Amino acid sequence: MKAVLWTDTFQAMMMVAGLMATLIQGSIEMGGFSKAWEIAANNERVYFDEFDPSVRHSAWSLVIGGIFLWVSVYGTNQAQVQRTLTCGNLRDAQIALWLNFPGLCVILFLSCLVGIVMYAFYSTCDPISFKLVMASDQLYPLFVMDVLSHVPGVPGLFVACIFSGTLSTISSGLNSLATVTLQDFVKPYISSSLSEKRATNFTKIMALVFGLICLGLTYVASLLGGILQAALSLFGMLGAPMLGLFTLGMIFPWANYKGAYAGLISSLVIMLWIGVGTYVYKPKNWQASISVEGCNWNLTTLATPVTMNATIENVTSTISSVFDRITSAGPSVMNNATSAVDTAAESHSEPFYPLYTLSYMWYSLTAVLIVVVVGMIVSLITGRQDPKTIDARLICPIFDTLFPYLPEKILKPLRFGVKHKSKYDISDAKTEDLPTARNRKSEKVFIARADTFDLELQVNGKLLSYESEETNKRSNIMLNKQRLTVKTLMQSDA
Repeated sequence: MKAVLWTDTFQAMMMVAGLMATLIQGSIEMGGFSKAWEIAANNERVYFDEFDPSVRHSAWSLVIGGIFLWVSVYGTNQAQVQRTLTCGNLRDAQIALWLNFPGLCVILFLSCLVGIVMYAFYSTCDPISFKLVMASDQLYPLFVMDVLSHVPGVPGLFVACIFSGTLSTISSGLNSLATVTLQDFVKPYISSSLSEKRATNFTKIMALVFGLICLGLTYVASLLGGILQAALSLFGMLGAPMLGLFTLGMIFPWANYKGAYAGLISSLVIMLWIGVGTYVYKPKNWQASISVEGCNWNLTTLATPVTMNATIENVTSTISSVFDRITSAGPSVMNNATSAVDTAAESHSEPFYPLYTLSYMWYSLTAVLIVVVVGMIVSLITGRQDPKTIDARLICPIFDTLFPYLPEKILKPLRFGVKHKSKYDISDAKTEDLPTARNRKSEKVFIARADTFDLELQVNGKLLSYESEETNKRSNIMLNKQRLTVKTLMQSDA
């Protein structure tokens, strides 16, 4: 895992460097970024006031749907959680995630800016419409070759970094799959007494098996369209139900295991149904206008990076064949347009067609809601869990966290009967030396008293071991440092 983390770190650095290089050089080619922005804005490529929730990329879907998407990625995704668990304690893990947040924002922001420059660069000749590339995923490599091909080694290095980044991401995923298979299936149900050597060999074999499966699924992935939308859609369909399961368990204390099973299975089935239906019916989304007016001016320039070994004759032949296709495409284009209208009319007659038009950015929120709603209904029908019997550490006191200054008479019913622990600052507690620590002058004892429950003392967010004396409800904590701010968790009356 350490090697994976360092590989991912190098990958992120190279991604930022590559994005910056293409952004700067592309802006220079366009005569400045302001010129590129003007071209994109004039062609409806830049807008911030789209609030229609039915649009694929609206303010609502990007903000609300994006929150649930990224929470599922960073909160419940096995590959990411496995990285988080490498941190020494909870505080380090929280700091790591908060430091990751601005880095992610930088990469997304740079990607948007590169997209603007890239559109401006190809605004008069759309490479996909002119058959220079076959898919939108090939646009960025084409752009890199066009603007950076004069710098020796840079395009190849950048493309190599993209592939290495992909491999590092896949490696962590394969490692997670193999580990989960061993811990959750093999040890509990097949063999609980595996030696360390056999367990290691098993995980290696399973990683190879899952790798071969992934290799076989690459054909399916090639049919899903743009890789970014396909990846985010799969995260929403398969990863978000897990977020819904955690949400159901942490926030709703009356949910039982039957409701959890029903909610998870229902969410997976419905989201896969929507995803498959979207692929089958292919609902048309609004797209801004594109142009091929300037293609015969820069076709040679654009085609050369794609066919690096092509001769002048081959390029000329390519130009001729492309123009022949364009010239003879008139009747076929009209027929295709008529066919598309007929298909759209048939698609709208499908009763579930509106589900297939759902933006992939809403998949995560939809999956979470299905798990929670179905899970709560099934739990109430089959006999809800008694909140008073639940370990309070497993339930998130969401209202205490979000509204800590509300009066107790309001917060108490919002805990649903769960006896949460509240925090009290005892930084001014009495201190005294332990008899056994007299020869170690750096060690101190913090003594705190509780009237209702045994104490759990924390120093800087880290739980320390303690001794509880039942007679006077006192806990002695021995510290290896000078006096620190100490917090205690005490059982509330709620």
